[in-house]
Amino acid sequence: MKIGSTDSELVHAIVPLKVLKESKTRLSPILRPTERAELTIAMLADVLSALKKSKKISSITVVSADKAALKTARLLGADPVWERKSCGLNRAICFAIQKRNLASSSVLAIHADLPLLTAHEVDRFLRGARGYPITLAPSKDQSGTNALLLNPASLVRPAFGKGSFKRHLSIAKQRRLRCKVRRAKGLGFDLDEPKDLVELMHNKAQSNTVRFLRTVTGRSLDCHKATY
Repeated sequence: MKIGSTDSELVHAIVPLKVLKESKTRLSPILRPTERAELTIAMLADVLSALKKSKKISSITVVSADKAALKTARLLGADPVWERKSCGLNRAICFAIQKRNLASSSVLAIHADLPLLTAHEVDRFLRGARGYPITLAPSKDQSGTNALLLNPASLVRPAFGKGSFKRHLSIAKQRRLRCKVRRAKGLGFDLDEPKDLVELMHNKAQSNTVRFLRTVTGRSLDCHKATY
């Protein structure tokens, strides 16, 4: 594939997923381990639903070291790729690219914790990426990267993690690659902190995540409203 070209019918989504028992530890003050695992699956279901409804995604891969989570991902319509052990988001994405033979394809690496993501936003993001080798969607605090489109996937190595938005911009600049930044509420709203749960509970979205949170809100979320 020519660098920067985007065949809208050949965009492959990769969703890296942590081992469930290690997910969303910053929510441990208000959610039990089993609830955090259920929350992670609910958010994954919302992300996969948006990707499946997108007109521009041709395949969806979930990569994880958690076999139980991958079984659920398969039931939700994604292709599972199992890591033998968890090696971090960037290695997981590279591993999935290798296993799926996607090095020369357009790949969208996107987080699993975007409960407000919509297919419309995915399609707008991909349309806006046309002609750019790298396209980014920053997190709501403008620090992290929630979605990264590489055309082709082998162009640069993903650099997710703390401060990844500036890091990805820097990589593009160093490589003299045109880079596009696209912002949208669903792409930016990653759920990490207790205040995020409270904000999400006030959202009118009819998502798996919101429905799940409404089953646990009576016990612990309300007591955090005054704090946040």
